[in-house]
Amino acid sequence: MSRVVLVAGMCVTVPVMEHADYIGVDHGAVCCMRQGIAMRKAVGDFDSITKEEFEQLKQFCEVEKLPSHKNETDTEVAIEAAMQLGYEDIILYGGLGGRLDHELANVHLMIYRDLPLTLMNDTNILKVLHPGTYEVEKQHTYLSFLPLEDSCISEEGVAYPLKERVLKVTDIYPLSNEINGRIAKITVHYGRVLMMQCRDA
Repeated sequence: MSRVVLVAGMCVTVPVMEHADYIGVDHGAVCCMRQGIAMRKAVGDFDSITKEEFEQLKQFCEVEKLPSHKNETDTEVAIEAAMQLGYEDIILYGGLGGRLDHELANVHLMIYRDLPLTLMNDTNILKVLHPGTYEVEKQHTYLSFLPLEDSCISEEGVAYPLKERVLKVTDIYPLSNEINGRIAKITVHYGRVLMMQCRDA
């Protein structure tokens, strides 16, 4: 499965992931450039970087400069570009934290656009799970779920296992579980859930 990492502005250090390409989003492209990480392209209106950084960026990779006044966010355009390039697994790194409206907009995109999108920063990983069985590798301390609609899930290999537990969309109790070993087995029998792996900052 082809993977791309979209690096947004709320990053300090860009993680190097094997078998992944990179697209820089606005200031995130500068973060990639400073670390010497090759990018397929850089996308944004670049109103958060200096003129000197923008000139350096144009020498470093292909740049798609967007107008400052537009209906779409820079991240939204970058996701569309990744889809057009044929990527099947899109990781948005640096899209959590900072301005709450941008953070919630990124979560909104993941939940309601049915995109192959994972949101990630240093302490959190968010992904929507549809019906199916998943082997989830432990990456942070806590494993949590929130139902996005009435759902039914099972959790195995965790501190507090669940078996075909029906969740109402208003339920919030499946938080702060922990994976016992390296892998947990998660089954979504029906519905959709937001899966989160988190650790304290």
